[in-house]
Amino acid sequence: MGDLSEDLERCLCDCACDEARAAKARCSCEEGRVREAKRVLLSERQRLLDELHANQRGIDAIDHMLHRVSCECVPRRASANSGEGASHE
Repeated sequence: MGDLSEDLERCLCDCACDEARAAKARCSCEEGRVREAKRVLLSERQRLLDELHANQRGIDAIDHMLHRVSCECVPRRASANSGEGASHE
């Protein structure tokens, strides 16, 4: 395993963090500025959570529409057949 500052930078890069912010966190860690390194980590964590929640809302909306389509959409063939049957009676 690498040294902490390298692992920190790698972690942030893997999370699609801006390279400049990842380098800033690494530098802060190397210089012993723990609060600054943690601040970068926490802000990136929040960014990822915001993306996750936005994606979850999209998934929920699609699930809702899938349910509505299953319940409310009548196949054309079935509605056409019922219309023909009604006219013969």
